[in-house]
Amino acid sequence: MARTALARRKKHSSFMGFVLVAMVVLLISVIIFIQGRETKSKLEAYNTQDATLDSQIALEEERSLELDEYEKEVQTKGYAADKARETLGLVQDGEIVFRKDN
Repeated sequence: MARTALARRKKHSSFMGFVLVAMVVLLISVIIFIQGRETKSKLEAYNTQDATLDSQIALEEERSLELDEYEKEVQTKGYAADKARETLGLVQDGEIVFRKDN
């Protein structure tokens, strides 16, 4: 009789051990699943941000090229003369100025 009770306790103990291990595995699986979903949503957000930043980079590179061209234009004598005429009303020697009076 003692052997039967001991055998039942061992059987019960091993069953409880199996249930405990199964619960731990299930818990770990749920945690991994939840973390995977969170990671996937973060990845999608980062991909969206990456695409936005890529388009901004392209726009800024285009703007940089325009500024480089403008810088070259500004350094010419013709640009300086045109600005002097427009803003200051200056004229070069020998030029005749015609004004329209209102």
